[in-house]
Amino acid sequence: MDHRENIVIESIGTYLPPKSISTLEVLKGCKNQIRFPLEKISGIKERRMAGEEEFSIDLARKSISECLENSKYSPEEIDLLICCNISRVDRPDLQSFEPCTAVKLRKEFAFINALAFDITNACAGMFTGIYISKALLETKAVSKAMVVSGEYITHLTLTAQREAENYMDNRLACLTLGDAGAAIILENSSNNQVGFIALDLQTYGRYSPYCIAKTSDQGGWIMLTDSVNLTDAGIKSGAESALSVLQREGWYPDKFNHLILHQTSKMTLNSARKEINDLLDEPILHDENTINNLEKRGNTASTSHFVALFDHIQSRKIQSGDRVVFGISASGLTTGTALYVFDDLPDRIREKRSVKNYGNKTPSVQKTIAEYIPHLPRVRVESIGTIPLGGNRNRDSLDLLCQAADNCLDRSLYHCNDIGLLIHSGIYRSDNVLEPALAALLAGKLNMNAALSDKGKKTLAFDIFNGSIGFLQACYLAQQMIAAEVSKTAMIVATEFENNFKYFPNQLIGICETASAVILDKSPVEDKGFSRFLFNYHTEAIDDYTVNCSTKEVNPFFQIEKGPELEEKYVQTIQQLVVEILKKEGIGLQDIDWVFPPQISTKFIDLLSEKLGIGFDKFIDVADEGPDLFSSSIPYGMGNAFERGLVKTGNIGLMIAVGSGIQTGCAIYHF
Repeated sequence: MDHRENIVIESIGTYLPPKSISTLEVLKGCKNQIRFPLEKISGIKERRMAGEEEFSIDLARKSISECLENSKYSPEEIDLLICCNISRVDRPDLQSFEPCTAVKLRKEFAFINALAFDITNACAGMFTGIYISKALLETKAVSKAMVVSGEYITHLTLTAQREAENYMDNRLACLTLGDAGAAIILENSSNNQVGFIALDLQTYGRYSPYCIAKTSDQGGWIMLTDSVNLTDAGIKSGAESALSVLQREGWYPDKFNHLILHQTSKMTLNSARKEINDLLDEPILHDENTINNLEKRGNTASTSHFVALFDHIQSRKIQSGDRVVFGISASGLTTGTALYVFDDLPDRIREKRSVKNYGNKTPSVQKTIAEYIPHLPRVRVESIGTIPLGGNRNRDSLDLLCQAADNCLDRSLYHCNDIGLLIHSGIYRSDNVLEPALAALLAGKLNMNAALSDKGKKTLAFDIFNGSIGFLQACYLAQQMIAAEVSKTAMIVATEFENNFKYFPNQLIGICETASAVILDKSPVEDKGFSRFLFNYHTEAIDDYTVNCSTKEVNPFFQIEKGPELEEKYVQTIQQLVVEILKKEGIGLQDIDWVFPPQISTKFIDLLSEKLGIGFDKFIDVADEGPDLFSSSIPYGMGNAFERGLVKTGNIGLMIAVGSGIQTGCAIYHF
């Protein structure tokens, strides 16, 4: 008997801003006349547009409210919150960088027991969030996960209207975009006949330059797309993925009711459908089972599958018990397939929305702190790569990452193509590239299972977007995903860039421009590696450190706000978490051999040593007077300790991270 638990969508909510604008109006709004039958080719007649009173976080917020209304769970019962939107334009001409959106929403909705972070993986963002959540649900690290995205992306349309020159312009795809929010709650189901039967994702990094979203040299943000080559690669890889997963799971022609592809254009949907039919040598896909949601929505990026899903639940085209094939495609190039069987969710959604009878919420018990470490095989740091500090001023972020990753691979037993997960955990990057994931661009540069012709092994690349604590959270996710047998290895990389240096050199963020990489794998020795992770939040101080990028003028400007007692608050939150993690681990301060602190400055480390009551000689200090090593603090600290021969077999290390939010993380590592 199969006792496997599938992951089910317990609830879903979407939100569409009220303003609608037609394709004809979009074209009329272009500075230069665009002679192109955009509506006919794309199938998009209109789309919703935010940007006046509602922005990215508002779309996410309202979809969460809808999702919670449709759920039996309260916010306190959610123990994982992943925000996946590409855009973080939360106010006019202002892109939010820190704190991350998930932490803001965690505070607003009182998700008091939820580990919260943002990821970015272009239009595959929500499915990447599901992929991560699925692993953590399978390992029992969490019991209920929320994946959310608020995509205010029509600001790209406004930029393209000013800049696009003709119908061959690589900014034309910006004119097909629409705004929306979507949120889902995931949980385990004891019924293995429903839920996600399969979910495969893979990044083909060779094609990552085909779609780039970044700041425009004319002001604002822009998306530059090689639509022909991106579509060609996406259709081929997507069709091959669909065929492989369908055949593996035995879903063949009469086994599913609906195909939901990423909603980009009518022509792309038709071409993708034809490609799958040709591979199967049978016309199993047609208008009746292929969902086209473009006419009134446009391309809503990472939310598109779930907006289409919700719309078709409401219209009764999707029923309880229906089987759905999701075709996933995004710049990066990330493609994949999900097979899903509905339980009674469609009926529950319709009934609740029609009679507004939500029932009683399940009561919950508030936990004092969020802990995330079930009894799992330990994961170790197999190799570390860094680059020499200094001399990296305003070097290209991707070049720095390549240097660190190559260094890491040179020290590793693994080949580049052995890396199943590639996670970038930095947030500041050259050209302010927000799409695709920087990890996807790196996968292409490293040729890491990067081409359609590469068969056998595969890599999934994505970014964690959560300030200086992102690296430790990436280590935690890697541990969980390796335990869930998603991958045998993970490479975690980080780089940072002083974006203000070129135009505003006197107003810097204060971070070190460098890069680092580590490879994690299952420890060959049972008692070595990471034994425990712990994270905590003090969002009462959420405004004590904020960074936003203003594009009101032509040159983007990063606005940095730091509270006067920020570092003292960091130390206070670290103190509390260190006491908690040592208690849970059953060890004392005297058992800690080495401390790997945030490399903010020697002054900060000295203060931390004093407050923790651990001698300064146990702290690995590579910070000197700064600037802050930020997301690369732990790799540089560990690398320094190994190079100096400080750590010995049997030593216990305490790793500490702290960042905007205020968020704090600790991990115990056994050498």
